[in-house]
Amino acid sequence: MASKIWHILLEQRLLLLLHLAVVITRLGSADAGNSPIVYDGLVGGNVTIYCPVAEESQLEFLYFQKVVDGKPVFLNGYHSKPLPTQLPNTEMDQNHTKMHIYRLKLSDSGEYQCFYRYKNAASGNLYEVQLYLNVTALFSKPEISVRCREESGVPSDCNVTCHSHNGLSGKRMEWNVLGNDNRDMWRVLRNDESPSRDELVSISSTANFNCSVGEVKVSCSVDSLTSETVSACSSKFPPDPPYNFSSAVIAATVICSVFVFGPLLFWWLKNRTGTDKGSVEQNIVEEVIVLQPMGS
Repeated sequence: MASKIWHILLEQRLLLLLHLAVVITRLGSADAGNSPIVYDGLVGGNVTIYCPVAEESQLEFLYFQKVVDGKPVFLNGYHSKPLPTQLPNTEMDQNHTKMHIYRLKLSDSGEYQCFYRYKNAASGNLYEVQLYLNVTALFSKPEISVRCREESGVPSDCNVTCHSHNGLSGKRMEWNVLGNDNRDMWRVLRNDESPSRDELVSISSTANFNCSVGEVKVSCSVDSLTSETVSACSSKFPPDPPYNFSSAVIAATVICSVFVFGPLLFWWLKNRTGTDKGSVEQNIVEEVIVLQPMGS
């Protein structure tokens, strides 16, 4: 009876016993004293962490865990016996030596451990590999806009604003000014930061440009991403758009012209015809008179 109870306890406490075995045999681990293997990931992305085992040797088990507040938390792994439920955003590969982590969050950063033991190994050593995952976030490409105040159609000063989203707190927008880069003629009015999502923030920055320096080209940057370049203090007016007459407009214009000018043209032609007829008759009469004989 006592033997059966002991067997059940061993099944339920498998991971705890494995961890204790690591503590006891740590000095004999092949990876003891080595620096952790470092992995990098981006928020919302995926990463694969690898436990470097001998490919020619068969494994009895291999599993990954994360250290949270100084305590190990099981993530995923392989064993000939059942293991605790793995985290839903993790998956082991078919060779049982790699673990994929999906939909990374900032909280996934930290210390990880891989434990494994070779099958039928003479030493029976339990090996440990230290891993470290660094999760960061990059801001989106900045969006830039320009608003100018004008006097008599000529800009007197312009405010240029840049926005970027879903990055790490504490970062600032950098301004890139091309052309007349007189630092006394422009200044940063404000820098804002607001919560975005999942421990991330959105940032914005507004700079004011005095247009007495003339036209300048401006862009902004954050996390090695640069916005489009815009023009500030430009006094050039855009050309008038070309007029495109459609066939319908042309036809309507012709019809209207016929209705308006048609009657006028008819009246003018009628009057002109009457005048010309009278002139012809008068010329005929005068010609007859001239041809009469002198003695009659």
